Amino acid sequence: MQRIEHHASFGGRQEVWQHASSSTGTDMKVGVYLPPKALAGEKCPVLYWLSGLTCTEQNFI
Repeated sequence: MQRIEHHASFGGRQEVWQHASSSTGTDMKVGVYLPPKALAGEKCPVLYWLSGLTCTEQNFI
């Protein structure tokens, strides 16, 4: 996996990661938001957002 974007957001960090998918044969992207507590190394709850067929990682942002 490779991080292709990262931006400060609400005291945390918004990142976009890319990986090669063997299932689709294409590069796939995923958006990740790390809240301030996560950046400080503290445990945080996790929310998984699965976008639909026509959505991208930008929908979550």
